[in-house]
Amino acid sequence: MSPFPIGLLSQPAWRQVGLGLTTTFFALGVLAIASPVTAAKSLGVLPTTPEGHEINQKSMVFLGIRDVAVASSLFWFYAEGKTREMGVLISSWVLVCVTDTWVATKGPNGLDSGIGILCVGAVVTGCVGLGLLSV
Repeated sequence: MSPFPIGLLSQPAWRQVGLGLTTTFFALGVLAIASPVTAAKSLGVLPTTPEGHEINQKSMVFLGIRDVAVASSLFWFYAEGKTREMGVLISSWVLVCVTDTWVATKGPNGLDSGIGILCVGAVVTGCVGLGLLSV
């Protein structure tokens, strides 16, 4: 039996899960760019001054474009059948997930329920990356 999470799914199934996660990255990026206020609220960021709103707008665009950029690379890897490359990129994206979680804990809501979602997202991202890398 293969070690976790490798033996859970076949290669085509891992590719589909990777495509789903890629689509999630893309959607989150588009949300941050198209609706920065909504994206910021989901991270517990609620600006209260005009300057805070301006900074929030710019910050969410930075977060959004990095997600769109990584998703674009992953979509290309998927289309080219480069499963292991998808695995490497998604596995390394765990560092982004962990950093996002760490930064969010420093926000005004501290360790709220949103942090749990970010932690689960990091674990899922790691499992999918390892699953793709190993098939």
